[in-house]
Amino acid sequence: DLSSGINAEWPLRPGFESIQCVEITSQVIMKITRHSQHELEKQLDPHVNGVLLGLINENKGVLEVTHCFPLMNNEIDEDIETNREYQLEMERSLRLVNIDYQQVGFYQSTYLNTHCDRNFLENVFVYLEEMKEAIAVIYDPLKTKLGNLNIRAFKLSLPAFRLYREEKDFTATMLKDNSLTFENLFKEIPVMVKNSALTNVLLCEIDRIQESTACLTLPTSSYLEKSMQMLLSGLDEVNQDLQKINLHQRNVYKQQQQLLQNVQKRKIENAQREKDGLNPLPEEDFSKQFKPPPPLGRLEPLLSSNRIAAHCEMIEEHVRNGIGKLYLADSFMS
Repeated sequence: DLSSGINAEWPLRPGFESIQCVEITSQVIMKITRHSQHELEKQLDPHVNGVLLGLINENKGVLEVTHCFPLMNNEIDEDIETNREYQLEMERSLRLVNIDYQQVGFYQSTYLNTHCDRNFLENVFVYLEEMKEAIAVIYDPLKTKLGNLNIRAFKLSLPAFRLYREEKDFTATMLKDNSLTFENLFKEIPVMVKNSALTNVLLCEIDRIQESTACLTLPTSSYLEKSMQMLLSGLDEVNQDLQKINLHQRNVYKQQQQLLQNVQKRKIENAQREKDGLNPLPEEDFSKQFKPPPPLGRLEPLLSSNRIAAHCEMIEEHVRNGIGKLYLADSFMS
């Protein structure tokens, strides 16, 4: 049984969960936001991705992201090969100018937490295979446009990594035996923005000169409307998965009934032949004729549930931050 032997076969890898915090320099964040904005202005693919470079401080449990560079989207095999050559050339060039060239993960832009799909899971797994401390940084330009910088860091949880390394699709039995749910599929790591001393001085000077009115900005209904649409879309996906599960259970029940009917029929025939003084018919293994359908994969429903939970959390945060402002504005208007 694959699911029962995974925990024994794959022990805890040293350093797999040693990273407790991710420090990203403001220069890296500016490069990521500029990359995303550049693609939007050119009306190209809004989902951008790139490579993160930096250092790992295992003693403090901190992963420092100090540099990054963009990649083109892998739509065809030629793009994949071009990206590989480009990465090697960039690492070689950065090494010559004494800049951190060690890969520590990748970044990817997303809209309303739609990044959690099979491709994202595969990319995170590939990076973790090569380096146990690798992370994935997710940037949401839509939420950032509202005035809240949205940078989050993720990695696969240890049970998910073990399971996905053995089997690319999960069954219900595997999820149950490994206590894996949509809540612990990914592990979110806290992100801290690190600035130089001169940058902090500049930010303090700008904050002193400019009057901040962010606390008076009312929440936009368009953002909430798009979030609700994504939530409803995710619920439709879960509903379709439930219909597939119900159909699968009906087919399994139907085959079991047919198997029992054939076994009972053979017993009745043998009893009648014994009464007639005839030799009974040999007992056949009807289970070979009625093989149960293969179990359904549960990876896609797991990812859909993860996206739904992220949408609910995002809507709750947006409404919680804006409900007080709306009541305040309503009191002024009345």
